[in-house]
Amino acid sequence: MNPFLRIIEILILVVLPLLVLYLRSSWPQKEIYVNVIILPLIWYVFYAPLHELGHILGCFIVGLEIKDYQLFAHFWEGSFGFAFVDIKDGYGENMNSFVILILPYVLDLILIVIGYYLLSRYKIKNAFLFGLAFMLFNIRSLYDLADNFIGYFLNHSDFVLASRISGSLVVFTFVVISIIIGITLILLLLKKYKQYPKLVLEE
Repeated sequence: MNPFLRIIEILILVVLPLLVLYLRSSWPQKEIYVNVIILPLIWYVFYAPLHELGHILGCFIVGLEIKDYQLFAHFWEGSFGFAFVDIKDGYGENMNSFVILILPYVLDLILIVIGYYLLSRYKIKNAFLFGLAFMLFNIRSLYDLADNFIGYFLNHSDFVLASRISGSLVVFTFVVISIIIGITLILLLLKKYKQYPKLVLEE
C-alpha cells in the first residue's frame, strides 16, 4: 500500500478512535495528550507480532512445520519491513493453509468481543490502562481486519489465497460481518464512556 494511504488508514482506524475516547473523557488533558502519543507507538510495535502469532497457532493446529518466522521488524538494523511466518512446504490451495491464513482474523473477532465485554464490565480508572485495553483488544483487531480487507483489492493480503481455497463469498461474508461487529462494538464503547470516569462511576 502507498505509504501516504497507510498513514491515512492508521490515523482513521487507530488514532481517531483513541482521540474520540479521550476527548470525550474527564481525564486531565496532560494524560490525554501523553496517551494519544504513546498508545499508537505501542500499537505499531505489537500489531505485527500479535498477527503473526495467529499464523503460528494455526500451524500448530494443523500440524505443519514452520520453516522461518519474524515477529518483529528489525528496527535496530534500520529495517521497518513486515513480519512473516513461512511454512516448510509453502502455502497451497488446501484447508491446512486456509486455517493458517484465516486464524489471525478469527482471533481478531474473538478479541473484539472479549474487549467489549471486559471494558463494559470492568471500570478501569487509569487512563493509560483503559486506552491500552481498548487499543489492544478492539482497535488493533479492527485495524487488522480492515487493513487486510483493503489489501485484498490490492492483491496483497492473506485473504487473496484464502478466497481461492474457500471461495470469495465465504471470506467476504466473514470479514464484512467481523468489521461491522468491530465498528459497532467500538461505537457502543465510545457512547458508553462519554465523560468517563467521572459520570460513569457516579451512575
